[in-house]
Amino acid sequence: MFADLHLHSTFSDGTDTPQELCSLAKVNNVKVISITDHDAVGALKELQHAIPKGVKVIPGVEISTIYKRKYLHVLGYYIDIFDKQLENFIARISEEKTENTRVNFENAVSKGIFNYKWERVLELNGEQPRISGVHVVKAMQIDRHTIPDMKLWDMFHLCFWVEGQEFIETETTSGYDAIDIIKQIGGIPIIAHPKSIKNDDIVLDLMRYGAQGLEVFHPIHSLEETKKYKQIAEENKKYISGGSDWHGKNNGAGVTHFAMTGLKHENYEILKFGNYPF
Repeated sequence: MFADLHLHSTFSDGTDTPQELCSLAKVNNVKVISITDHDAVGALKELQHAIPKGVKVIPGVEISTIYKRKYLHVLGYYIDIFDKQLENFIARISEEKTENTRVNFENAVSKGIFNYKWERVLELNGEQPRISGVHVVKAMQIDRHTIPDMKLWDMFHLCFWVEGQEFIETETTSGYDAIDIIKQIGGIPIIAHPKSIKNDDIVLDLMRYGAQGLEVFHPIHSLEETKKYKQIAEENKKYISGGSDWHGKNNGAGVTHFAMTGLKHENYEILKFGNYPF
């Protein structure tokens, strides 16, 4: 694989450090990567002066929003990670996400799904400005906390996964807001894993609004879905992107290895946009 433009680090919900992601790229002969943490750019700030030779890094972010109990994520490439507008946006959406996690956490406690303390989640994730259900699981794993007749990741999908039976939707930031902030700071907004939206009319509307491309190549897309989104991107003259959505030990079931999906050659237009800042 030539490029993997969808990676997560320890600065959001991945388990690899930014340096480890670069090392994985070198080992797997991946020439270009983008670390696209959820609503966070700390990995890029840490990495900017420590990128190994042979690996190019496109500054990126994944703005994580919800639409009618479906994930609607927008990737931003070639962003200015030091932009004050982005910093303020990230602070707001991180606070919103943390509060949503707290609401769903307290809901689960009130229903007797588990008995654990929210304060302990915060204590064990003190370096995280944005707390998600993944960080709840992490805290419980550290404490070796168990739930009778339920695995921790099953609890996650029940209580914190957007389509989970117990999930309560409270976040208000939209995919349109994500497109706006990415464009305002000079980046390229790309709709992440469009299948997850489960409504191609919304995908098309986001493109009309200002999204400049689709993440065509993604582990959740079947061959037919990949062909469909590639055709949509080409017909609308949009950028084609791709990545593995790598989270390390927190990978989804369909992610079997680093850079399993991505861009196979250097001729994709998304790789030619401007210079690599890092």
